[in-house]
Amino acid sequence: MEKSNEVIAFDHVRFCYGEVCAIRHATFSLKKNTLTALIGPNGGGKSTIIKLLAGVIKHEEGSIDVAPGSYIGYVPQSAAFDQTFPITVFQAVLLGTLETRIKPFKTYTKAQKEQAKQAIAEVGLAGKENRGINQLSGGQVERTMIARALASDADIIVLDEPDSSLDVDAAAELYELLKTLKKEKTILVASHRLDKILDIADAALFVDGTVAVYDNISQLKEKFQAGVLL
Repeated sequence: MEKSNEVIAFDHVRFCYGEVCAIRHATFSLKKNTLTALIGPNGGGKSTIIKLLAGVIKHEEGSIDVAPGSYIGYVPQSAAFDQTFPITVFQAVLLGTLETRIKPFKTYTKAQKEQAKQAIAEVGLAGKENRGINQLSGGQVERTMIARALASDADIIVLDEPDSSLDVDAAAELYELLKTLKKEKTILVASHRLDKILDIADAALFVDGTVAVYDNISQLKEKFQAGVLL
């Protein structure tokens, strides 16, 4: 990493689906304890950037550097989470404490259980630990998935459109949670609600095949308000 406050750096990254390149020459960095908005049109490559960060797919060219000792927590779109699965909030969050390689018949430690409880409290779901996932509202499901990422000890949290299925009130609560979490975590969140996400963002990445970096949020908001096509 070139700068001490950078936790992730992309350098001329490319990824293609067959002959169609979703991302070309992507170069940007994420700074510690900031919230970066990932914005752009549908099909522009936002989800590809997130999947590259989460390790779901591997880049073909360029490099992706993560600061030593940093760990990425991935919060997928809620549609990817089976809300009919018979699992409680506590059980879902507890999964975040597991190591990559799960040992058969291994029981959770007291420390892991405490870690899960702390994460649940941090996202405002204390008292709902034993509630089934299928009994939660959309906003509560998002909070559960964020808690699972927190329970993994991740210091970088990547969210793929967590507000896409939320009503106005639930989305507002989510933004307040993210604004609080960025004091201790580095957050990258993809969203189409530009009027809201840019209000809490420290920087923005506009993704449409390539990545344009905006460190000045006020300037970016002015461009959108003026109808400027980026």
